[in-house]
Amino acid sequence: MPHEALVYEIRRFNRFYTGLVGLLDETLIQSPFTLTEARVLFELAGRPRPTSGEPGFLARMFHLDLAPVASELAGELRLAPAYLMRVFRKFTAMGLAEMRAGREGGPLVLSLTARGKAALAALEVATNRDLARLIAKLSDEETLALWDALNRVTRLLETARM
Repeated sequence: MPHEALVYEIRRFNRFYTGLVGLLDETLIQSPFTLTEARVLFELAGRPRPTSGEPGFLARMFHLDLAPVASELAGELRLAPAYLMRVFRKFTAMGLAEMRAGREGGPLVLSLTARGKAALAALEVATNRDLARLIAKLSDEETLALWDALNRVTRLLETARM
């Protein structure tokens, strides 16, 4: 199969899947979050991010101390750091994220608050529920075939990326 045909099939599948699960909707699963914001919530929950150090007054006012965190995470998520800073500011204003003292006097850490963790948990429950509905009518044999196909695609693309 020519690579051009495979590229077309991958793009066709992406359009199918993103439409099927609503990833292109303005917000994700009738939540107040976009797909990108949900991903940032997930990333912050998985690994709190150290900031550049103890911020001064202006740095706190304008969240300048978050710039190194935004650059690192933006690189991982392939987002513009300025866009990620807006997401961080939104989360802070909503009470979803906070800067807190790091361990043993280390740099401040950007992490989710209890409210942010609850918002993420609700989002994950809704996502799991919707995906469970999507596959509910599959037989055991079809479920195993889908499981195998997803794992195979992941392995192939991980190998190709290296």
